[in-house]
Amino acid sequence: MRKLAERSVLFFCIFIAASFDIRPLAAQFSKLEVIYPREGLTVTATDSTFIFGNFDYRPLGLEAAEQPAKVEVTINGIAARLYPNKTYLAVVPVKPGPFTFRTVLRPILPDSTRGDSTVVDRNVFIPYYLTTSPTDSLVADTSYVFPQVDLEMMAGDVLGVVLKATPGGTARFSIDGVAADLPMTEQPPRKNFYWGEAVFGQARPSATKEVRGIYTGVYVIRSEDIATSATIRFEISDTLGRRIKLFAPGKLTLLNSMVPRIATLTQELTVARTAAGRGYQLFLPAGVKLWITGREGNFHRARLTETESVWVPTGNVSFLPAGTLPPQSVIEIVRTAQFEKYSRVTIFLAERLPFKIEQERRARRLHAVIYGGIADTDWIRHDFGDPLIEEIRWTQEGEGRYRLSIDLNQKQQWGYRAFYENNNLILEIKKSPAIARSPLRNLLIAVDPGHGPDLGAIGPTGLYEKDATYQLAEIVAHKLRGKGSRVVLTRDDSTGITLQARTKLAEVAGADIFISLHYNALPDGVDPDKNRGSSTYYFHPQSYPLAQSILRSMLKRLKLPNFGLFYDNLSVCRVTSMLAVLIEPAFLMHPLEEALILDPDFREKTAEAIVAGIEEFVRAAKK
Repeated sequence: MRKLAERSVLFFCIFIAASFDIRPLAAQFSKLEVIYPREGLTVTATDSTFIFGNFDYRPLGLEAAEQPAKVEVTINGIAARLYPNKTYLAVVPVKPGPFTFRTVLRPILPDSTRGDSTVVDRNVFIPYYLTTSPTDSLVADTSYVFPQVDLEMMAGDVLGVVLKATPGGTARFSIDGVAADLPMTEQPPRKNFYWGEAVFGQARPSATKEVRGIYTGVYVIRSEDIATSATIRFEISDTLGRRIKLFAPGKLTLLNSMVPRIATLTQELTVARTAAGRGYQLFLPAGVKLWITGREGNFHRARLTETESVWVPTGNVSFLPAGTLPPQSVIEIVRTAQFEKYSRVTIFLAERLPFKIEQERRARRLHAVIYGGIADTDWIRHDFGDPLIEEIRWTQEGEGRYRLSIDLNQKQQWGYRAFYENNNLILEIKKSPAIARSPLRNLLIAVDPGHGPDLGAIGPTGLYEKDATYQLAEIVAHKLRGKGSRVVLTRDDSTGITLQARTKLAEVAGADIFISLHYNALPDGVDPDKNRGSSTYYFHPQSYPLAQSILRSMLKRLKLPNFGLFYDNLSVCRVTSMLAVLIEPAFLMHPLEEALILDPDFREKTAEAIVAGIEEFVRAAKK
């Protein structure tokens, strides 16, 4: 009834206008939506970034000849690219600080005039990037003074300090109670570096200016130095005699190197890193003993050998009483045992030592590197007749570094598990699954629809990644079952579990292959028109051929740009007990590719490409 009344009013207005030869005002339906960036978001871009969304415009009550020919969408005066599904995308210059994207939708009328506009403002924050300090006065940038966290160091350690200030000055630093008036030097000008452009873009240099006025200093800790929460002070001066004094936020404490500090790991799994908060190096279970030699903020440094160290979170360690021996064990015996689906290698130890597993793909070999291991390996007992293990040999690579090398008889490695059983290090190496004439028959494949309950990425129409990946996962699972595979899905359409729980679920189920389905998006500041397409990701060498095969299949069948094959430290790819890859068939954030993702025929084609890629890999592995 309400719609009928509204239509009657509209017709009445048109009738009156026609009777008196009055041009009616055009009634219109107009919608403009900014999907990304969100209101209040911090956008990590320096010179420009993307913005996208959707629109709709429908005039009401005009003759067909008076319909607007088209519409335009501009962002801060820059024309956006419009797409048939009524979405838009633009790359817009930005400036540091509070920033507003003003998005305007305007109809363009037949007489080339522009009709009434619809406006949406999106307010964000662009972080201030590093710039040269002012040169007309002497200033120091208090936000760029290092160390910024407390340090614990020992004799022989190298302390590095950094300060940014007006270029062309003279800088020196002191450590309370340790050393005074130490020199600093101004570094050559340098460009800002942005990882997003380096990885996902064209690796173009930053458009920002070179930064000058970064001063560095260094001091080697001496055995006689003593300090507890000592302040590190700086002084910078210029040719006019002006001086500025300031101090670093982080304090310095020097440890007694005469009594080793030994700790055990308390968490189920601890990631040991290359430096505080940096790259992943070792994956260590609870109970492993470590020799702690320093601290930087929330990370402890642990000595592995005289030349190797790793860093672990401070919350993951429990210190043992003073006088505890550093972690070490004589390794006398190694033996193997074969089971139906795997072969087991047991390395007998007196205590849980830090270790890492190295994998060689072409040489068909696994290495167990044990830190604190002392070789006295007179006995290696083989389970004779084991078809998987060909040969085992040991090497003492240096003081405190023992290597056990295991040659394998199968070309494709299908996974392994390394864990402690009491104090013995166990390495379970998976045998190749029985591959039937139909390659995928009887394989157990875990299909992980990425995200959920978190939304993941979002497309210009508002499509959430969690929904798109589940739609694809259902089709992939159906096609795999049609090939005879057994399939386990890591979530349903409405709920989800943690990333760690997904791989744990697949591991408990005994999966041979784990595939995590996603749709891609770019970090801020990278041009979506130049960087899009299909890609795959892996972490362990054993999964590289599978990632390669799936990507090759998608490029052949989907005809999208080749976005690349990536080694990436992703949680769902780090599982060792099976082959694991993450798949990004297309970019959800790009209007053209989101339109494909929404197309049921494209979803079918994507699922076919993924299954074909797995099938081609298994067929090659069988050969």
